Amino acid sequence: MAYFYTQHIKTADTKAEITVDYNDYKSLTLVNKHASASVTVDLYLVDQTGSALRQSANYENSTPTKVNLSAGYAITSSSQAIVVDTTNATADIFLNEKVWLSTGTLIGTCTAVGSTTGITFGGGIVYPLANDDDLYTGARFHILNNVVIPNGTSLRLDGEDFNFHNDNYKLYINMNQADGLDIMLRR
Repeated sequence: MAYFYTQHIKTADTKAEITVDYNDYKSLTLVNKHASASVTVDLYLVDQTGSALRQSANYENSTPTKVNLSAGYAITSSSQAIVVDTTNATADIFLNEKVWLSTGTLIGTCTAVGSTTGITFGGGIVYPLANDDDLYTGARFHILNNVVIPNGTSLRLDGEDFNFHNDNYKLYINMNQADGLDIMLRR
């Protein structure tokens, strides 16, 4: 028996997580029926284990975002705002992502990006931070990159094209149309 899980994603130029409950989907279909034009899509996985890290938007050739407080930050279980510098903090990189040190040590999950120089860990931080510590998020692994889906058409990926373990990765989509896409996962 086949089961379908559907989700309507309605954001423009902002990453949106595709909710997945299982690890064994047979297909993923992206349907462009809401937009009046073509939609350009990025579909990618983000590492959640700390084994593959990303410094910033152009992580191959850039300086990571750094902690900017000479006294550093202590471990806390309550919300903690962090001042950063060097490379701007952006929602695309940090929001709702686990944040790590270069050693793969988990700091916590960023729950807000207040500005290019401030991020917040709503559940606190689980490891102390020193001034100039480099901050990383999980590396991105693109399944689709700048793929154009014309209005009124669908793009189907078979299970082997996007198979991943949902404990180790999050699945995200980013597109250029606010009208959005429908996503159907078949199990």
